Amino acid sequence: MKYYGRFILLILSLTYTLIYSIVGIVEIIPFTIFIIIHAGFSWFIGSWYDKFKYLSYHDPLTGVYNRRYAYIFFEKQFKRAKRKNERIGILNIDIDDFKVINDSYGHNYGDFILQELCNLIMRNIRKEDILVRWGGDEFIVLLYNMDCTSAQNLMNQINESIKAELNNCQESNKPDMTLSIGHSIYPEDGQTISKLLSIADKRMYKIKSKTKEVSSS
Repeated sequence: MKYYGRFILLILSLTYTLIYSIVGIVEIIPFTIFIIIHAGFSWFIGSWYDKFKYLSYHDPLTGVYNRRYAYIFFEKQFKRAKRKNERIGILNIDIDDFKVINDSYGHNYGDFILQELCNLIMRNIRKEDILVRWGGDEFIVLLYNMDCTSAQNLMNQINESIKAELNNCQESNKPDMTLSIGHSIYPEDGQTISKLLSIADKRMYKIKSKTKEVSSS
């Protein structure tokens, strides 16, 4: 969580008290107490501003960005990609049979899976990429300047990390977690964010349907 609100209000508070001390007649001890109280109150109000701003753009469970922030960020990155003739990659990540996991082992375990998945994805993507909880057990990753081959390599890397880092640490009575991941690349797959999201979503469901066919056969 950033400290912008706290620092801004604290600076304004100290600036106000400094100006007052210059133009007014003050006594040192009472004025010092006033400065401390005023600064503390400003810091407290600023902390609430920072908290609400953080929650307005982040998912409270996993700490990753939420859909509201995604639309703002996607639009900026899309304009930048057009201006600089760069690529944008999008991954649509969905946990297979997540409802079964929740129903069988409880929502606390489901929440644990969501948090661990986000931690794992964050370790596999770059600092300039962003992870978004799109809704429920569905996540979107926006990949800066990444082509189709690199996006597919990342998808494989995430799936391998699930097997090596998460499933190996699971209790023996818990099922292995698998993901269905679809991708799209600008400008090859679409010229708008909505088109890219739609294609990534369709590819994700295509992979999910193949996974179900294999598991049922």
